[in-house]
Amino acid sequence: MHLLALLTLAFMSGWVIPLQTAANSNLKRQLSSPLLASFINCSVGSVVLTILIFVTGESFYRSPEYLLSLDWWLYLSGPLGAVILIVAILLSSRLGMVGTSLSTMTGMMVSGLIFDACGFFELPVHPLDGTRLMGLLLMLVGLMVALNVAGHLKKHEGKLSISTLAWFLVGCASGTLLTSQGAMNAIFRVKLDSVLLCAWISMVMTALIVVVIATAIGHSPLRLKRIEVKGRYWIFIGGFMGATNIIANAIFVPLIGAGTMMTLCVAGQLCCSMLMDHIGMWELNVRRITLHQVVGLVLIMVAVGIIRLG
Repeated sequence: MHLLALLTLAFMSGWVIPLQTAANSNLKRQLSSPLLASFINCSVGSVVLTILIFVTGESFYRSPEYLLSLDWWLYLSGPLGAVILIVAILLSSRLGMVGTSLSTMTGMMVSGLIFDACGFFELPVHPLDGTRLMGLLLMLVGLMVALNVAGHLKKHEGKLSISTLAWFLVGCASGTLLTSQGAMNAIFRVKLDSVLLCAWISMVMTALIVVVIATAIGHSPLRLKRIEVKGRYWIFIGGFMGATNIIANAIFVPLIGAGTMMTLCVAGQLCCSMLMDHIGMWELNVRRITLHQVVGLVLIMVAVGIIRLG
């Protein structure tokens, strides 16, 4: 029962990603800047985490000597978050949402299984045997079915240029960075003895990096005055969702493995996206759930079970 609860929570952690994306998309339209939208997202997340740290009675203080004694790469979570956000911006304009989702999710799943097999970032070793490879293959097929990749290629006359393939690989690399970020935070939260402080440092660093880059390319923070809430307070929920995702990865990756965590996260992400589209949640265009999406999701869930048993 304990394992089932962990797997269910890991699956639900994937649900926060589409919610975060939808909220950020609204801010991006209003600000005409995805970077400033990401800044708002990370700033809200930082404030939420600050409140939680105070409420729980935790301390922000760690001695400078101790912080400097930690491995330098543990502090890369924030910069990685900024890179992931920027890559997502670039990919969406070159591959579209289908291509972006397929490439990043593929990177997450493949890297998760590789990290498990090699024991990267002090993760428990789970050999990449035939069963796990079969699960990965089934997962990729399910993902392509759910995203209707065949229909997407037909619509674009099946054109696959070298440039498209190169950007697809960039998306896979971004998915690998997501897995790396989760594994790093899993170690960092143990070193800090606080998952909340770990997530706080990550979000604050990401917020600072993206606002500096936005200012450098002419996206002045003064644009924040353009934000119109009009009762839609959900546009600020992206920060809370982002903090939740960081905390979930930091907790669950060491417990169930990076491979299982990433595949469950992908399944949850697709499930939530399908539901949000079906009901037209948060000003999204209504797109009813189709048979190929259901079939693809079923294949993905079967693949999760195979990978877990592998």
